[in-house]
Amino acid sequence: MHYALPAQSNTSQNMIAIKSLLSSLSYRCMVALRTLSPYLFAALFVVLSQDAHAATPAETFVQQNINNAYALLNDVSLSRQERGDRLRALLASIMDSKRVALFTLGSYARGASEAQMQDFSNAFSEFVVTVLQRNVAGNPGQTLTVTGSVVRAPDDVIVRAKLSGSQRANGAAINMAFRILKDANGADTLVDVQIEGISMAVAQRGDFTSWLQQHHGDISALTRELQNRTQKLRLDDPSSQSARTASAS
Repeated sequence: MHYALPAQSNTSQNMIAIKSLLSSLSYRCMVALRTLSPYLFAALFVVLSQDAHAATPAETFVQQNINNAYALLNDVSLSRQERGDRLRALLASIMDSKRVALFTLGSYARGASEAQMQDFSNAFSEFVVTVLQRNVAGNPGQTLTVTGSVVRAPDDVIVRAKLSGSQRANGAAINMAFRILKDANGADTLVDVQIEGISMAVAQRGDFTSWLQQHHGDISALTRELQNRTQKLRLDDPSSQSARTASAS
């Protein structure tokens, strides 16, 4: 009994000390939590903001016009002519066709007259519209979705996108990108499309330069060649073939 009493006393003192320590730690934790909570909330907000990516103006510009183009191309109430006319108007509103056409001609553009450049620009636009109609009409289940962007300069943005469900790729996703520049009025304008890293403007420039080298730099002849290619694409278009078959029957 003599030794038990001090033991009980020590135990009691230890319990009091432990409770005091816990109380002190709890108070300090609450103070620390109140002090740090604004910063913790801010950090959480940043993490959530990074996950919930907000579209940039260039990304919105591309996605909205992709949606507009698909709506036109898939509108069964429109005739082929109406669809082409509306798509042509949409393309003219978002793409600087003359600027792109000038680029694709390379050094040969320096010797072209204004009339030649206008004719070539018109033929180039018709070619692009026909390619779009043919590709989308032959792939009704495909979708094109913007996935992000890279800012090269304040007025130069590469908008990335992914094409899914393309029959030509056996359903495999295709990486695409759209180069967006600012025009003279500060508005967004499309100047190039890339497919799996290959620039269409650069590819066309190589094609046209090679053709012009073999045809004495004759831009008017290249314009006619582009018109012939456009006509051939239209004739080879499955949707136009079915339309002609239906009208003949």
